[in-house]
Amino acid sequence: MHELYHIDPEQNGIRRVERSDGTYAAHCHGPAFFERVADMVTAYLDTRPEPSAYDFLQHDFATLTAAHAGVTATSFRSFPSYPQRYIERLPEQPPSDASLAAIDVDPWKTRRVRAHYTEADLHVRQFMLDTSRRWPTLRAERAA
Repeated sequence: MHELYHIDPEQNGIRRVERSDGTYAAHCHGPAFFERVADMVTAYLDTRPEPSAYDFLQHDFATLTAAHAGVTATSFRSFPSYPQRYIERLPEQPPSDASLAAIDVDPWKTRRVRAHYTEADLHVRQFMLDTSRRWPTLRAERAA
């Protein structure tokens, strides 16, 4: 539900989340975001779905890996797009201080926010404890 809520039904892209000051941030998870996701999960569970559809959620990663010989999921080709050091530029930059001299500061890069995704932007990944890898496509499996 969390990831699906990122999709904006009114636009062709990622939902813009409103900040407390009324402006929008595409990459934040404010309290309202989590409240809406929790409401959607509750509404879904109130429909009494088949437990086998969500039963896996009670297990940790090691248990799932042992039971199913691995964990795979569909993700965007650009995975991992996180972690990101900075989501937004501060309107007022902190003062320069000698005690901060040892801290690396990356130059701010203005990024174009992508607004449209297609099935071609997706692929399957296998997730391990410390890494992930792209799962072979059907074409690659046939070639092997």
